[in-house]
Amino acid sequence: MVPILTSDSYRGVSARLPDFCPKGAQPVFIGRLLWPGEADVSDSVIKLYESDTCGIANEIIGYVANDLRGIEQPKRAAIILLSATNLAGMGIHLDPFLDKSTGLVACWATSLEQNTKPFKFIRRLSTFSGKQVKAFYKSKFCKSLSSVDHVTGNNDRHEGNFLYIDDLRYMAIDQGCVGGGLRWHATWPDPAARNELVELTHAELDGSDLAAWVADAILEHDKTQEAWSGINQRIKDNLRGVLDRDSIETIVEYMQGRAVGPTFTSSCRRLI
Repeated sequence: MVPILTSDSYRGVSARLPDFCPKGAQPVFIGRLLWPGEADVSDSVIKLYESDTCGIANEIIGYVANDLRGIEQPKRAAIILLSATNLAGMGIHLDPFLDKSTGLVACWATSLEQNTKPFKFIRRLSTFSGKQVKAFYKSKFCKSLSSVDHVTGNNDRHEGNFLYIDDLRYMAIDQGCVGGGLRWHATWPDPAARNELVELTHAELDGSDLAAWVADAILEHDKTQEAWSGINQRIKDNLRGVLDRDSIETIVEYMQGRAVGPTFTSSCRRLI
């Protein structure tokens, strides 16, 4: 289960907002947390979501699904409830994030994974070579994650939402746009949520490389179709207390419909 931590677990900020958060993104900072079962405080990535969104629920859905599918991601995750006092001096306008009934901000926290690089540089804006770019798209990580993103409707898997460990290891971060966006709970999950990984793959690979990727990705997806009922149950267990019952049933029904049949094949632009 994804734990819910109180401010007693919070030990202050390590890196302030301007040092870490790109302009226009959700507010993110590095804070010091005492994780359950740990004796020492450690640096963690803490991300705020507006109180009228389901961003925290989306993060839970993506994190649990990735975990059960064996996709590498930060080792720890939690919801942490912080007060305006905890967040004072951060340069964040807190009104959109404060829950009016409790006066608290529900934040998403993950362990800070050392020795990783932001994968936003994959388009050779930094040190990534063409060989490294192709190695990523040919990896099992990429194919498995494209399947999970399709089922969960995560349409925001852009190049900044990976971490790079080495040429054979990557890490998924940021599942805030499950269901097609931050506010699907107020309307309905997007039935045609864009699969960003598939789009990136079509942009980077062509010919036999692309055909092989599509075939492998479809096989990877087919292997796990039956597992999604169990995964959805675990997601439901983790969402209790975060979303209301109707919203939980809505998103689970949505994911189950995308997990089975030819929907992933269609997203890959190849019908069998």
